[in-house]
Amino acid sequence: MSICKRLGFEAIQEYRGKGWRADVYLPNNGNPIAFEVQLSTQSLKRTLERQSKYISEGVVACWLFENPVSKLTEERPDLPIFNVFEFEDSNFMVNLLDRRIVDLQTFVKSFISNDIQFKSILKTDSRQLVELVFYEMDCWKCGELNYLYFVDSRFYSTCKAEIKPHEGLWDSSSVEFNPKIVELSKKILDTRKDLKLSTIKPRYSNTVEKSYVSFGCHKCDSIFGDFFVMEAKMEMIYEPKEIILKGEIELNDEIELGIPHWCFPENGTFCNNDEVPF
Repeated sequence: MSICKRLGFEAIQEYRGKGWRADVYLPNNGNPIAFEVQLSTQSLKRTLERQSKYISEGVVACWLFENPVSKLTEERPDLPIFNVFEFEDSNFMVNLLDRRIVDLQTFVKSFISNDIQFKSILKTDSRQLVELVFYEMDCWKCGELNYLYFVDSRFYSTCKAEIKPHEGLWDSSSVEFNPKIVELSKKILDTRKDLKLSTIKPRYSNTVEKSYVSFGCHKCDSIFGDFFVMEAKMEMIYEPKEIILKGEIELNDEIELGIPHWCFPENGTFCNNDEVPF
C-alpha cells in the first residue's frame, strides 16, 4: 500500500467487497483495481473462484504469486498473474515470465497506468540484433570453397519475448533468405574479402522437382541442396564456431505468432493494438 501512496494513488488496505477482500484496493476513478499478494500455495481452481468474485463487481484483480500456480499452462486475459520475489536489501521484484523483471514499484505504476495489457499476438520488434555463423562448404561440382551462414540468434518481441525464426527444408521463406538478412551478410563480409559468400537466389532442384531460394556456388552457380546444407549446419551447431559476425537489421515484415500474453514493452509499443476484454 505504501508504494501506491508514494505514487500518488488512493489506496485502501484489506478492503472488503461482496465475497472478496483485497490486500490493496484502488478506487482508481471508477476503474477499481485490486492487488492480491499470494505467498502461500493456491490452486488454479481456487484462484479462478476468487477472481470471478472480483470480475462480477467490475474490479480488475492483479495477482502476485510467490510460487507458480499449478495447472496454469498459458496466460489468460481474465487472470493477470505474475511472480513476485524478494531481491537484495529486502526489495521486491516482479517477473513477467522471464520477459522482463522490474521492481515492484515500477510494476504497480505500470499496471495501474495500463502500460501492461493483454495481447493475442506476439510480434517481433522491427529492430533486431542478428548473429550470423559462417561455415565452409566445397562445391560438389567444381570444388570451389564457399561460405554459407545460418542465424544463431533468436528474435525478440517489443516486450522481450523470444521468437524462434522460421526454418525449413526446400522453403524459400527460411530466415536465412530474408532480404534484410541477406543484405546484412553481404555488408558484414565486405570487411572480410577472404571469405567468398555463397550466392543466394531461386534455383531449380532436380531432387524435389521445383524451384526455391537456395545457397549456390559463387563460381559455377551449382545449387547446394537443402539436405546437405542442413547436415553441414547441424555439424556446426555442436562444434566451436570460428566465424561469428553480428549486425542490426530492421525488419520490413515482422513475424507474428498467435501467442496470447501480458505485454509490457519497454518502448511503449505493444505487440498489436487489439483490445482483449477482461
